Amino acid sequence: MNQKVDVIIAGAGLSGLLSLLQLSRQHPDWTFALIEREPWIGGRMRTSLTHEGSRSCGLHVMGTELCDAIMPLLAEQVPHEQAWIRPCRTAGVLSGLKLSPLSFGQLSTADLARAIGGSAAAKDWGLVEELLQTPDASLADNDLPWNQAWKGDKKSGALIVLEHLAHVWGFPELSSASFKTMVMRGRQFKSGLFTGRWDLFFEKLLVDLRESDRLSVSTRAQIMAARYEDQVWQVASTRGVFQGSRLVVAQSPWEAIFWLPKDLWPTKLLNIAGKVKPVSLVILSDMLAKPCPDLPDMVLIPSEEVQAIAGPDSVCYQATLPFELTVQAPAVVKAVKRLKRAKKKLQAALPDLQGEGEQIALLPSGWAHAATPQDARWFDKLDMAHIQKKHLGFCGESYGSEGDTERNLWGSVQGLSEAWS
Repeated sequence: MNQKVDVIIAGAGLSGLLSLLQLSRQHPDWTFALIEREPWIGGRMRTSLTHEGSRSCGLHVMGTELCDAIMPLLAEQVPHEQAWIRPCRTAGVLSGLKLSPLSFGQLSTADLARAIGGSAAAKDWGLVEELLQTPDASLADNDLPWNQAWKGDKKSGALIVLEHLAHVWGFPELSSASFKTMVMRGRQFKSGLFTGRWDLFFEKLLVDLRESDRLSVSTRAQIMAARYEDQVWQVASTRGVFQGSRLVVAQSPWEAIFWLPKDLWPTKLLNIAGKVKPVSLVILSDMLAKPCPDLPDMVLIPSEEVQAIAGPDSVCYQATLPFELTVQAPAVVKAVKRLKRAKKKLQAALPDLQGEGEQIALLPSGWAHAATPQDARWFDKLDMAHIQKKHLGFCGESYGSEGDTERNLWGSVQGLSEAWS
């Protein structure tokens, strides 16, 4: 394959698809090539589906703010199909073989603290909520590790509970976590999450663009190298060479650094790719043999430091790890054992929860936010207005200085649209 288009989009996750949606509307005469290394489009928003063979990574949820921002655009594609998504409503805490049910809104309240740590943890939970409600003006000051911002008892049971929530929010360790990013992630979580078949909203867009000969989609296409010469991009992949006038990098910097030459990177983004480490996930995705009505949308399994996320046809068990540990086989093996134990415990508590095929995966770049104050400083230096170029743009959760990565995602898509208007 050797084709020339106006725009090459590297990555068919949510940021790549939203970029395609915005740019194809903004420039009705442009043509596009969408390149994705996985067998399916959707990225982190992909769900596990038995009939398609796709596998979820358990990140197929979206915060209320991003959902409210993009739903008007998606609804224009497929009016009256909002039933494809729904708010997360149910949660649970698994202690032994007992599953304590909670509403999803209770997951960041004293009710969660009581379910995990008892009355003592619930008593101190007000201190946690006070910190999580820190106003933006105070967050603008120098960031701190969470253990320095915490003024309560260092042995408080509330911190044990918050450690488990931190894993759900994408922090492998609470004590060193960026206070600012923790607050932003906590707000996003508390505002509510939405789940469902996000991919269906983009199907009509892809079909329409293909039928008008404006789009080619290449899956299982690993990008190997890229170069920019004579105002033309040459992107070499396992599915051939793509040529285009513009390139959208809709991958994290830790993925794109392997194929995008360093001399083409904006310096401040290159610093993030080289000096900041993402947060990793080890995942066990288990296809369901039949629906399990009693399975909550999210289950915390504190004994294994694992969270389970329910999808339409599967349940995904997640273990959050520091990036550095993913290169150490013993740490990954231990995480896999925790995931398998968590699965057995949840199945024992819910006899109707029957799997018919599990898959283990490692996501080195599971979370793309600033996990520590040291990392946050590099993100704070980003000025996306000067990073989006006429021939090269960046979109995704890593491209922005917000602790709420979904704001970065949407802001980078909008910024690219403005830069290329």
